[in-house]
Amino acid sequence: MSRSFMYGTRLQEMEQMMMSVPNFLPRTKGMFIIGQKTIDEKEEFKRCIYCSEYSKGGCRRLQCPYLLERADFGQIGYADFIKDSFWDSDDFFFKKRLRGLFRSFTGEWFMSSYHKDRYLCLAQGSALLQSTKKQNLALLYLLTANEQLWDRAKDHIYPNKIALSEITLTGINTTCYALFQAAKTIASGKLHIKENELADKTLIGEVAFKTIIQAFLIERYGDEIMTVNQ
Repeated sequence: MSRSFMYGTRLQEMEQMMMSVPNFLPRTKGMFIIGQKTIDEKEEFKRCIYCSEYSKGGCRRLQCPYLLERADFGQIGYADFIKDSFWDSDDFFFKKRLRGLFRSFTGEWFMSSYHKDRYLCLAQGSALLQSTKKQNLALLYLLTANEQLWDRAKDHIYPNKIALSEITLTGINTTCYALFQAAKTIASGKLHIKENELADKTLIGEVAFKTIIQAFLIERYGDEIMTVNQ
């Protein structure tokens, strides 16, 4: 999942420099000396004044486009991505549940070892991901998370599409139904699962809630978000 191919080799620093965000200070070890001012290497991601999007009046963007780069430096974490994605919600109980989610986060993105194995097997090198990659990754993440849903979905994942309309829902439990409705929301762009439903612990359990929220994060940021572990 890492974006650094040269990690742990003598070429690591060169790769980091080549991947640096335009108009940010170059990434190196140690301190930066600018005139009479000394700046720690991580200061560039602590202070927005070094960002190309920053002006005298503040950031020109409604949402930070460099969250993943800042996460690489350990300046932001899981909670920041959730807030960036969902904090404009007016649902008090939904946001309360989100707080519980990021406060209990331990760095694990998969619900079980089986979930991880199924997802990685499908996601790595699949031709399915050549278009709408983030969306398809999020769908695969949802459909591989639950045993019952996976049994129904596995025969409807083709090289060129994921045929959600072909998946039989008769007799599935509420957890599978919630995961499937989240998948429909991601695939269609239409709301098939509401915030008040996600906020209801009696309707959607903790595991399903975490899976759904993380699927939406993958849709938004891609699989690179799965390297965030704090």
